Amino acid sequence: MSKKTNTEGKKVVFISSTARDLPEHRKQVQDACHRQGYFPQMMEHLPANSENAISASLKMVDEADFYIGVFALRYGYVPDGHDISITEMEYNRAVERGIPRMVFIAGKKHTFTQEQIETVLESFPKLASFKERVSKKNIVNFFDSHEELRSLAINSLSQIPKDPGAAYKFHHISPIPSPPEPYIAHPYVLSQAKGLVGRRKELNLLTDWITGKAGEIRPPRTGWHSINIFNIVAIGGMGKSALTWEWFNKIAPQEWPQMEGRVWWSFYESDARFENFVIRTLAYVAGMSIEEAKEFDVNARENLLLQKLNETPYLIVFDGFERELIAYTRLDANRLSDDEYEAHTANWVAGAYGLPEGASQSFTGQHRLRMTADRRVGLFLKRLAQVNQSRILVSTRLYPIALQNRVNRRPIPGCFATFLKGLSDDDAVDLWRRFELEGSREELLPMFNSFGNHPLLMQALAGAISDYRPAPGDFEKWKKDNPDFNPFQLSLVQAKTHVMEFALHGLTPAERKVLHTIAAFRMPTTYSTLLGVCVGDGKPCANAPELDATLTQLEDRGLLGWNRQHDRYDLHPVVRGVVWSGTDEKEQQGVFKVMQNHFKAVPMVEDYREVNSLEDLTPAIELYNALIGLELYNEAFNVFKDKISNATLWRLGNSRLRMELMEKLFPDELGHLPHLSKDIDKASACHLLAITYDRSGELSKAVKYYEMHIEIQKKKGSKIDLAVGLFNHSNALLLSGKMLEAEVNVRQALVITQNQSDEFNEAAGLFWLWQILSTKGQAKKGMEALLRARDLLRKRNHIQGESLANIYLAQHNLWLHQPNQATIHANRAWGLVQDVRSESDFIRAASRQGQAALALGQHKLASERLHHALERARKINFVEEELPSLTALAELARQQGKPKEARDLLDQIWDAAERGPYPFFHADALNVLCQIERDAGNEGAAVAAAKEAYQLAWAQGEPHVYRYGLENAKRHLAALGVEPNIT
Repeated sequence: MSKKTNTEGKKVVFISSTARDLPEHRKQVQDACHRQGYFPQMMEHLPANSENAISASLKMVDEADFYIGVFALRYGYVPDGHDISITEMEYNRAVERGIPRMVFIAGKKHTFTQEQIETVLESFPKLASFKERVSKKNIVNFFDSHEELRSLAINSLSQIPKDPGAAYKFHHISPIPSPPEPYIAHPYVLSQAKGLVGRRKELNLLTDWITGKAGEIRPPRTGWHSINIFNIVAIGGMGKSALTWEWFNKIAPQEWPQMEGRVWWSFYESDARFENFVIRTLAYVAGMSIEEAKEFDVNARENLLLQKLNETPYLIVFDGFERELIAYTRLDANRLSDDEYEAHTANWVAGAYGLPEGASQSFTGQHRLRMTADRRVGLFLKRLAQVNQSRILVSTRLYPIALQNRVNRRPIPGCFATFLKGLSDDDAVDLWRRFELEGSREELLPMFNSFGNHPLLMQALAGAISDYRPAPGDFEKWKKDNPDFNPFQLSLVQAKTHVMEFALHGLTPAERKVLHTIAAFRMPTTYSTLLGVCVGDGKPCANAPELDATLTQLEDRGLLGWNRQHDRYDLHPVVRGVVWSGTDEKEQQGVFKVMQNHFKAVPMVEDYREVNSLEDLTPAIELYNALIGLELYNEAFNVFKDKISNATLWRLGNSRLRMELMEKLFPDELGHLPHLSKDIDKASACHLLAITYDRSGELSKAVKYYEMHIEIQKKKGSKIDLAVGLFNHSNALLLSGKMLEAEVNVRQALVITQNQSDEFNEAAGLFWLWQILSTKGQAKKGMEALLRARDLLRKRNHIQGESLANIYLAQHNLWLHQPNQATIHANRAWGLVQDVRSESDFIRAASRQGQAALALGQHKLASERLHHALERARKINFVEEELPSLTALAELARQQGKPKEARDLLDQIWDAAERGPYPFFHADALNVLCQIERDAGNEGAAVAAAKEAYQLAWAQGEPHVYRYGLENAKRHLAALGVEPNIT
C-alpha cells in the first residue's frame, strides 16, 4: 500500500475509535499527535449505511504510518451486510499492513454517561471479544480520564524513534482548494488562552467596510465602496491577527456572501514570499495548478492575478505584512519588540493628526523603514488599491509607505488605515472576568489603563492570579502578597515590563525553567528539541507527559505560543525580553550548557552547497548561540567557521545574520579585537567581520577591521592570508572613493601571490585590479587583467570564478556602452551561477542582465531582471548591488515617462549612498536625477545635480577618478552650458 505524503511532511497517525461517545478523548489524542510532531488523521463523521464509510476509513489506514486505537464501552457502527464494526475493520487493516499499533482502553474507574455505553445487545459479545483480541496482540494502556489518555498517548508517541533532521524542516504548504472553499495558506493558531475578547467596534468597522454601509465610525469622504485595501496597524501583542482571523472566518462569509472565495496569507511563515503568494493565489482564483501558474513570466502572473481580482470579488488577507517591509526583514524579526525600533519608527510617539498614542511614526515617520524590501511588492500593492471587485485586508505593525501619499501623509486613493489600541474598558473587564477573577471595575480600570489595556499583558497577569497557589483567583490576596506591584507611575514601555515581570510570579520551578529555556533559543523550536533539552535527569521535566503538562500550562497563561500545524514553539517578544532579563546568570549558563550538549549531537549539513534556507542552519546557529552564552568563544568561532560561514557568505549571502552572529565574538566596543585565544583566529575573525560589514554597506567599519586583520597578518600570519586581506580591503577602499590606496593594496598583494605561485588568489587580485583600472577609465589595461584572471580560473575549472569573470565582463561592456556584448556575458554568468548557487552572484548576474536590457531599450525584461536583483539584494542587505539596481530602475522609469516613480526610487538611494559612503553609486544616481530635472525643465536643479555628481566622481583627482560618472556629469553640464569645477 502506498502511503500518503501529507502537506506538512510529517508521519501520519490514524486515530480509530467510536466517535459518538469519545469526542473529547479523540481531541486529546489528536492534540498529543500535534505535540509530538505527527499528523493526526481521523474520520469524524462517517456516512451511515454506506459502503463509502468503509472505503473512506480503510483508505485512511492505508495512508497511515502508525495506528492508535481508543476503546471504551461502545462497539461502533456495523454497516449493513457486515458482521463487524468499522472500528474493528480499521484495526484489522492496520494489522494486515503491519504498521505499529498503540492501543488504549478505558479503565474500570472511568465514568461514562448512559449515552456513552453500548445499547445494542448483540454488540456486547463482539465488543468483549474485540477488546480481548487487541489486548493479547498489543501492549495496552488503560486510562481513567481523557486527561490521562492524553498523557499516555504522548508517552507512547515519544517512544517512536524520530528522524533527527525532521525537527528543523520548517516549510509548510497547504493544499489549494477550489473556490468558494477558503484557501488558508498558513493557518493561524490563537495563542491567547481565552481567544478573541471583545473588539466589537473593530469587527463592526470591518463589516461596514466590506458591505459599504455607514456605521459607528464615519467612512472616508469617498465612501467605503471606494476602499479596496483596509489596513489594521498596531504594535505587537494587540491582537491584530486574532481580530482579522475571527472576522475572516466567522463574519465575512455571512456579511459578504457574494464573494467568490477568500485567501488567508501570513507573511510570518518561512515560505510566504510575495512570489509564492502570486503563484498560489493565481492558481486558486484561476482554477489552475501551481505548475501551470509558474509557466507564466513574472509580469504576466501579476497582471493575470490582478485581472481576476478586478473582475471577481475575492477577499484577500495579508497577515503580518510588516515582514515585507525593510524594518522587519531582519532574520530575527520574530524576536523583535516594538521598543527595539523606537529610535527608528517611534511607535510610541504621539501627536500625528488623528492617530492614537503609539501610532504616529508607524504611519508618518521613517519612510525607508516602511518601504517594501522588494520594490515590486510595493508596486503590486498600489495596483491592488485600484481593483474594482476584490477587497484586501492587511494587518501590520507599520503602515507601508507604498500606500501613502508622500505630500500630505494620507493613504493613497483606495486605502484606509485604522490603528488598533488596547482593549476598550468594557472588553478589558470582560477578559478579566473570563478568568473568573474578582475585583471591582473602579479598581481594575486604573490598573488596566496604566499599561494601555494591552491584551497580551492583561491575559498574562490574569493567568498568574488565576493560578496563584495560596489563593487561586483572589485578586485582593494576590495584591496584598505582591506589594511592589505598582505600574501606575511608570511610562507605557516601563509599565509593560513591570506587568510582565509580575505575570511570571507563581510559576513552578519546572515551568519557569522551561520558559527560560525557550527564551534562550534564537529561533522558533520544535517539541522534539524541547524534549531533548527539557526532559531527563537534572532537567525541568522527568518525562514527556510532564513536559506536555508544563507547556499546556504556559500556553493557558498566554506566555507561550504553539503553532500546532508546524510544531513550533515561541515566545512573544514582550514575554521573551522580560523572561530572559529576569533570569540570573547562573541559570542562563545552565540553560546554555544543556543546549550545547543537545545541539552538539544533532546532525548538521556538512556541505554548505546543500544549504537551501536558514532553517538548514538551525542546529549550528543554536549551538553557536549557546557557546557564546557560555563565553566559550574559541569553540563558537570554530562552529561559525565550519558550519555557518560559507553557507551564509556564499550560499545564502546573508550579511545580516553573519553580522549579528560575528559581533558576539567582539563584546567590546568597535575597534577592539575578538575574545579569541590564537592570533590567527583573531585575524580570521576580524577578516570575516570586515567582509560582512563590507557587504552590508558599513564601509567605514569594514575598513577598520580589514586593517586590524592586515596588521596581525603582517606580524604573525601567512603571506597568502595577508594578500587576501589586502585584496578585500581594496574593495572597501575603492567603493568608498579611496582609489589610490586601493590600487596600492592590490598591486602589493599581487606581488605576494605571484611570488607564492598561488594562481587562484592571483586571479582574485586581478579581478580587483580590473575593477580599479576600469573605474579610472583605463579600459585596455583593465581588460588585460580581467582576461588573465579568467584564463587562470579556467585552467583550474573554477566555475564560480568563470561566472564572476562574465559578470565583470558584462560590467566592462556596459561602461563602454556595448550592451549587446554585455547581454551575452551576463546571460552566460546567469547560466553558470545556477551550478555555483552563490546568492551574491545570482544578484550580480541578474542586475547586469537588467542593465544591459535597459541600454537596449528592452524595458519589460529590464524591469523583471532589475526587480529580481533588487529584491534579493535587499533580503541579504547587499547594498553594493542594491544601489546600482535602484539607479537603473529609476532610469527605466524616467524612460517610460514616469518621473515621479523615478524620483521615488532615487529617494531610496541618497541616505545609503552618503552613509556608506558610496560616492560613485551616488554620482550615478545624481546623473539620472539631472536628466529627470532636464526633462522637467528645472535647469537650476539639473545643474546642481550634475555638479554634485561631478564632484563625487572626481574622487581623488586625475587619474584616480570615476571615469564613467565623470563623463556623464560633464555631458550634462555641457548641455546645460555650465563649466565643471572642483571646490
